[in-house]
Amino acid sequence: MSPQNSQAALTALNGVRPVLTHFETSRAAEDLAADIIDLWTGAESSLQALVGNSSLTGQQLVRAARQAELITLDQAHSLLEFLAARDRANRTSYKPTQADGDAALEGFRALESALTGKAPVKRATPSSPLQAVYTPRGSQQQRQSVPPPQPPPSPYAPPSAGGGYRQPPTYAGRKMSGPPTIEQPPPGSFTPAGGGGAVGGGLGRSNVEHALAAAQGRSRMPRLSLPVLIGAAVILVFIVGIWFAFRGGGSSSGGLNAGITAMNTGQHEKARGEFAKAVQDDPKAPTPHVFLARISRDEGDLASARAELDTALRLDPKNEIALREMGLVLFASKQYDLARRFFVRAVQANPQDRSALGYLGCALMRLGRSQEGTNFINKAGNGSWQSCLQPLSSTAPPPL
Repeated sequence: MSPQNSQAALTALNGVRPVLTHFETSRAAEDLAADIIDLWTGAESSLQALVGNSSLTGQQLVRAARQAELITLDQAHSLLEFLAARDRANRTSYKPTQADGDAALEGFRALESALTGKAPVKRATPSSPLQAVYTPRGSQQQRQSVPPPQPPPSPYAPPSAGGGYRQPPTYAGRKMSGPPTIEQPPPGSFTPAGGGGAVGGGLGRSNVEHALAAAQGRSRMPRLSLPVLIGAAVILVFIVGIWFAFRGGGSSSGGLNAGITAMNTGQHEKARGEFAKAVQDDPKAPTPHVFLARISRDEGDLASARAELDTALRLDPKNEIALREMGLVLFASKQYDLARRFFVRAVQANPQDRSALGYLGCALMRLGRSQEGTNFINKAGNGSWQSCLQPLSSTAPPPL
């Protein structure tokens, strides 16, 4: 580890240290989600500086730090649990639990320990069962006198005796889409070492070892000869040609363009149909969901808009347009602080987004931070967000 990389990583981590003070008080679910997201953003920037590669994110970034022996296996385990908590908090339909907040704190302290060489501060007690509101840990006497809270009814089963996540029977038979993730492992893929105890889907030490060793395992894959690769390529081209012949050369971009044209001319039903076709053509594309959300927001259906944006951000957590649109929906719902956080992330994704800059200023104005808000609105230039400079009225400024 070079001293320059270590210092840059520590500087990035110190930049989000003020967020830690929020965990010292009881937190509502939405505030806790925003704090977990902000804390991971700083931790990820710190890891990128430590590794010296700003293009890596998420599990790949943690794996790279572990392979370079910049963090220990225990620290990698804590960071991956932190990342899993961030992924859950990123879904607006999910309410973070006590365990999510504890995982974020432990991951932050593990990274801090890797950078400073000091042992991390241990948590007072293990994470409690699922708890809707984050509460700081009290003294041992208080913990003994207060009975543990009962887990609320939820489609997710409580943690098993080993602390891992147990997949509920309701979902056991369903076919999950997409590659396995920390949050949703394939059934039966993770088994505690030794074969004893309850089998859960959580992230254990042996699972981290397998994940971090995956890159090394790939190098042992057998290499195919050149003639075999050429033959496979020819077959693939042939199959793709047949597929295009039967589809008539159509693509999701055609439906997307037709939907945008219809939306701009006020034909919302036609636009909604075109965007729905685009989703069918490419289920992994976030853009059609963003436009479906915009139509719902224009019609005043903020719940549907938020659901579409939740899907878009699940498909692409760093999609700048989806982040900005989520901020606008939350702004229209008068959740100004949460809207501010999404506008900040949209500006981080695209510093030239004038709309995100302008409405970030609007959110700050609504929060009473007039000087900061005015600066952002002036930086954005002319636009509908300038109405926020006028005295606050009963109506929100017009959306984009």
